[in-house]
Amino acid sequence: MGVQDCDRPRPIYSSLHDDPACAEIIDEFVVGVSARVDHLQDADSRGNLRELEGLAAQLALDAQKMGFGPLAEVAAAVERACADGYAKPAHDGVVALTEVALRIRLSHRGAMS
Repeated sequence: MGVQDCDRPRPIYSSLHDDPACAEIIDEFVVGVSARVDHLQDADSRGNLRELEGLAAQLALDAQKMGFGPLAEVAAAVERACADGYAKPAHDGVVALTEVALRIRLSHRGAMS
């Protein structure tokens, strides 16, 4: 294993990835996760905590359903920060969501190698 391998983020897989019945819907979720995080980033950049809260809540729910616990946890933390009016922790959570989304995309078939 080279140094580059150590620096590369590790993929995050769905806890449902072994269930063939879920494969298509998980693929759809993974393909769309980057766009969803983009919308969260847009709401964050506008300082719209109410919109950010709603987007984060929906992402947390959907991520949980799709078996992506780490994404659900971070999205729920963003939702709570927004609900409490804490813009800085909400922003930090959006940054963390970006990293988690990248790691989820790495788990997808045909992901960057």
